[in-house]
Amino acid sequence: MYHSHHNAADQVGRGLLGAFLVDPKDVKLRHDRRYGITQDIVWVSNDTLGGFTINGRGFPATTPLIARKGERILVRFMNEGQMMHPWHLHGMPMRVVARDGYYLGSAEFTCDTLGVNPGERYDVIIDWDNPGAWAFHCHLLSHAEGSKGMFGMVTALIVE
Repeated sequence: MYHSHHNAADQVGRGLLGAFLVDPKDVKLRHDRRYGITQDIVWVSNDTLGGFTINGRGFPATTPLIARKGERILVRFMNEGQMMHPWHLHGMPMRVVARDGYYLGSAEFTCDTLGVNPGERYDVIIDWDNPGAWAFHCHLLSHAEGSKGMFGMVTALIVE
């Protein structure tokens, strides 16, 4: 990830941030070959001046994740905000395979909620094996829902 280090709380909250994806030189070690993934999704959380957002957008402008049954998707969580966000997926588990750019190997684990602290990056694999539309949101419920309905850090995972 990259972000401003000058008045960062203000500038990062207004979008001065981004992601660098660096693949290993050895093609066999790349995520698509290593895990057989079909989509690579970058998911950047932010929670300051722009409100609670995923990739710079708050619900309902967040983009649903869409794939066919049987696909394997890589989601790269990056937290550029100032709060921890526990990402929760309904309908199917997430397998955490890397943290902060380092493969976990035998320490990989499966979960349906993954807490991502400020500055952390996680790579998770999702096997899309349960057809339907599933909620994918921050499990700090005040980041995804209020008295007037859904907002902020919520999207849908659609398995066709």
